[in-house]
This record gives sequence, C-alpha cells and structure tokens, in this order.
Amino acid sequence: MKNIDYWFIPKLFSYEELVNIHNMFEQNTDDEIIDIPAEHVTKKAKVYMSHWYKFKHVLNRIDQIVLQINQDNFGFNIWPQYDRNIVRLNEYDSEFKGEYDWHTDGSQDGEAYDIKFTLLLNASLESYEGGKFYLFNAGATYIDKLDDPGDVLMFKSYIPHRVTPVTKGKRHSMTLFYNGPKFQ
Repeated sequence: MKNIDYWFIPKLFSYEELVNIHNMFEQNTDDEIIDIPAEHVTKKAKVYMSHWYKFKHVLNRIDQIVLQINQDNFGFNIWPQYDRNIVRLNEYDSEFKGEYDWHTDGSQDGEAYDIKFTLLLNASLESYEGGKFYLFNAGATYIDKLDDPGDVLMFKSYIPHRVTPVTKGKRHSMTLFYNGPKFQ
C-alpha cells in the first residue's frame, strides 16, 4: 500500500499560460469574496479571489489530473470542481515580507464537507527569493518541487504547511481546494 502525502506535476503551465491566468484574475477578481486564513496564524499576502466557472476553460485539465491522481494513488472520496468553488491567487510580496505560517487547510465548523486536497500552482511571473514551501509530516520538509513557475503540487490538506517570508521580489501561487464528504 502506498503511503504518500503529496504529488508533483512539473511544468504543467507555460509562462504564457501563467500570464493569461494573472490577466484573468485582474478581470475577474470578486472583491465580495473574503479570504479567511487559518486562525491564530500569520498570513501576509494579498489574495485575489474568483469562481471556478470563470477559469474552468483554462484549468479543466488540472481538475482531470487531480481526479486521476487521487483515484490511482490516494483513494479519497472527492468531488470535481463546481462552478461556485473559489479560485485564489496569493501574492507574497517582499516589500511586506509576505509569508503564511504553519497551518492546515480545513472546512469551517458546521460545513458538511472536508477539504481533502490542496493544490498549489507556482504562478510567479518574476524571480523571487525566499517564499519556500514546507510540509510538516514527521518533521519540516522543504518541498523544492514547487520552486519553478508552472509547477503544481497536490497534497493532503490536513498536513501542516507553510510559506517562508519572501525576501526579494513577489511569489504568486494559485490555490484550489478539493472537497469531499466529511472524513469518517
């Protein structure tokens, strides 16, 4: 039996596709959607938020890949992305030492589902320093597989993770959550 915590997809998006994703966020950010970061944790990032239906023509291949990877390697009960699901673009700016301290991703109390997977796309358009991504499972592990623009990382949302402060430039990551029925 496989015991894996994350899955890596290298260079899934080209630079031109990342520029297109940024442009789509500029045109489709919904300021009425509020980002709710993990409680009692430092998050220094500007977050642009929109809905899946505005991006699905560009991101549908991610959805299909996630469903296949889950089926073949994890076996969680998850749902595909729905039109009203939220798509986030996080901007970690060195001017503010952008970071997101140790946290897990989960549903709010009372919701009828759990977040099973977090999917991150390195959507950076310029070079940056710092902004390293870590998972904490039997110790803090630097995941260098998310360092290059266009790379995608999918991991179990209940594993603590963090982004260290960006010390030069801006780091951008697009985030999708994959939900399913409450864990039993």
